[in-house]
Amino acid sequence: VPRRDNCELWLVKITNRTSKVKTLEVFPYVEWLLGDYHLELRYRNIMNLYNRVWYEGKDKIILAKKTAAWGDLNIKPFADVAFFGTSLPVKGYAVRKNAFLGKFNTEENPAPIMNGRFKNIGFCSGEDGIACLRHGLTIGPGKSCEFAVIMGQVSSEADVGRLMRKYRKVSNVKKELAGVKELWKSRIIDNIKIETPDKDFDLMMNIWVKYQLYICNFWSRSPSFYHEGSGGRGFRDSCQDSEAIVSINPQLTRKRIEVLAALIRKDGTSAPGFSGAGKPQGHRPNKDHPVWLTSTVCAYIKETGEKKILLKKIPYLKDQWIGGWEMDLNFKGPSRFEGSATLFEHLERNLNFTFNDTGIRGLPLIGHADWNDAIDAAGIKLKGESVWLAQALVRSLKQLNELALLIGKEKKAQELARKAEIMSGRINKYCWDGAWYKRGFTDNGSVYGSRRNSEGKIYLNSQSWAILSGVACGERLKQVLSSVNRYLDGRHGLALFYPAYSRFDSRLGRISMFAEGTKENAAVFCHAATFMAAAFCLAGRGQRAYEAMKKIMPNAQADYDVYKTEPYVYAEYLVGPEHPYLYGEGAFTWITGTAGWNFMGACEYILGIRREFGGLKIDPCIPRQWKGFKARRPFRGSVYEIEVKNPHRVSRGVKKILADGRPLEGNVVPAFADGKPHRIKVIMG
Repeated sequence: VPRRDNCELWLVKITNRTSKVKTLEVFPYVEWLLGDYHLELRYRNIMNLYNRVWYEGKDKIILAKKTAAWGDLNIKPFADVAFFGTSLPVKGYAVRKNAFLGKFNTEENPAPIMNGRFKNIGFCSGEDGIACLRHGLTIGPGKSCEFAVIMGQVSSEADVGRLMRKYRKVSNVKKELAGVKELWKSRIIDNIKIETPDKDFDLMMNIWVKYQLYICNFWSRSPSFYHEGSGGRGFRDSCQDSEAIVSINPQLTRKRIEVLAALIRKDGTSAPGFSGAGKPQGHRPNKDHPVWLTSTVCAYIKETGEKKILLKKIPYLKDQWIGGWEMDLNFKGPSRFEGSATLFEHLERNLNFTFNDTGIRGLPLIGHADWNDAIDAAGIKLKGESVWLAQALVRSLKQLNELALLIGKEKKAQELARKAEIMSGRINKYCWDGAWYKRGFTDNGSVYGSRRNSEGKIYLNSQSWAILSGVACGERLKQVLSSVNRYLDGRHGLALFYPAYSRFDSRLGRISMFAEGTKENAAVFCHAATFMAAAFCLAGRGQRAYEAMKKIMPNAQADYDVYKTEPYVYAEYLVGPEHPYLYGEGAFTWITGTAGWNFMGACEYILGIRREFGGLKIDPCIPRQWKGFKARRPFRGSVYEIEVKNPHRVSRGVKKILADGRPLEGNVVPAFADGKPHRIKVIMG
């Protein structure tokens, strides 16, 4: 895919390895999907009627259009034109799928190719459209033929001509391919690089998780073979994806922050998703959306030092949703912007909404669901409360407190700190279960994630976030860690909760309807496992953090006949231990917050190289057997070449840091911001 042109290029090379001249035909082929993914699948018999495909004889290309766009069937035509062509002389063409394939045939055996009676078909109207070109080749012995296939979508036929003229030159295709490779090298290779005793760990963090992280940022939860995409690019997903990528592409994060902030309404709720054009997607949101953006903004400012972004004016969203929950039937027209305020005020409204949107215990309402989409019946009467959401709110309030202090809002900082303390107190008063934290309360007041429950007794997220938020400390922290080890850990990783639900529970919802050990019903949910890995590090348990990440690492699976999914990309979950025969099988790869949290977990928590307002904090929490590690970390225009040695085989603790040979006090290396490389030596002990 070119860097700046809206098209896809295929560079094809056919070599004759025989001693005879070969004459053959090639048929580049695509099937068009010319509209909204969901509409095309659900209403295919209708949507086909808007297809128009034709062969343009003058330019020797195939063009395709849709006469109706995005379901607005009586309002406007599809604006763009799709095109398909090659760099070869055209011998024939076909644009109607059924006529080209023939009765009972598929792309494996198209009738005109099998029977040798190819007939040009130059117009398609109101049925399945394709683009197929016929080319004849003669290749001498030991010789090769190279050609290009060009497919794209542009706003005008004039743009089609420009791109076809450019890429019909195979030399231009090769030049663009070299440029694309260089682009991905800059994105993947020329930034953070680590070197640890674990080569699988290094390979995943240096290359593959970065690539997956870019895919998540570019596509988020848009429609694809990996996600149904009903909510567009998810708000909370994009917050986490853009936070995770900030250390390798802060510019992308900054752009995304402005898009996301403009999805916040004056009441503090936010649209649950947005389209590729930045337009809000309006389906009913989960209650956790307000707690994610503050963390992203905090990470961006710590990474770049650009605190002025907090004072940037951002518009508020005005749409048909009231309180993020009810629809305003009197609202007319499309969503729009109404008024504006600073980014800081947007974040404050976000968190104030969740702080005030509470139940009888003063905990945030879970509504339709929180992070766990499948707990979708616990709060539909607006009484059920979420312990996890309360913990996530505490963490975000503390982060916004830091940001308030950064821009001189001392009174506001005190208010935020007080709110965090109040919510922490409520959690510890109502949600401690004796050896772990409960997960929540349903509309009728029943508890889940408690020792009182025969199923769903202990949930992972309310333990990890008790640590990440600082709610758990002292003896309770120790008990939480012990309970996680005792009930949730297994051969293939940390289960989302234990035991799995074996029968439907109407108080909770579809979480109890999945097969035991799958999806949110007690699978090894990788996103949640990475939360716990970070929490283990904050608690000083480096070996446990490393094991939690290693067990779900796709390139380190012991048995791929069990794991089954791609060995270079994180899965959403591994089937949990309570499934009768699929334990350890990976599922739902590519589009998952696991990628971002694994990258942060590895670099910022296990290796402990964490951004701060004043520089880079070095606080490793590693397996005791590691002798040390190295890391290359670009930061604010300088490159930090970090070498950590662990002569005493400790898991955590920094004894000494040398920056360019000079000793530092503490473990925060200053932000040099001088464009030069700096050697940082760290001795653990």
